[in-house]
Amino acid sequence: MKKRVDGCYTRMLRMALNIDWRWGLTNREVYGSLPRVTMKIQERRMRLAGHIHRHPELAAHQLLLWEPSHGNRSRGRPAFTYVDCLRKDTGLQDIKEIGGLMADRLLWTCGDSASTLGR
Repeated sequence: MKKRVDGCYTRMLRMALNIDWRWGLTNREVYGSLPRVTMKIQERRMRLAGHIHRHPELAAHQLLLWEPSHGNRSRGRPAFTYVDCLRKDTGLQDIKEIGGLMADRLLWTCGDSASTLGR
């Protein structure tokens, strides 16, 4: 999905900048200092999760890091949950550790890039 979103954004960026594919410009030259759109989505997803976690009066606060404690999953590939997405973004596996990072606003906002959070 990331490849498809980035590819679509690159095509739209080339159209907006009126860059023809025959000119041989690489994506790095086209993007310049712009971040990839998937990195921006990841950053905003993590920012929203931190905001929700630090505000206990929101209804979503209790559901943010919720995982079922019992029951059987159905056959096939397991569903990719929001908690799984946060695990992948941060590189951490323990939910309590992710919650601890989100509680510290300075650490969570300064470490928006996945490289500083555990990768």
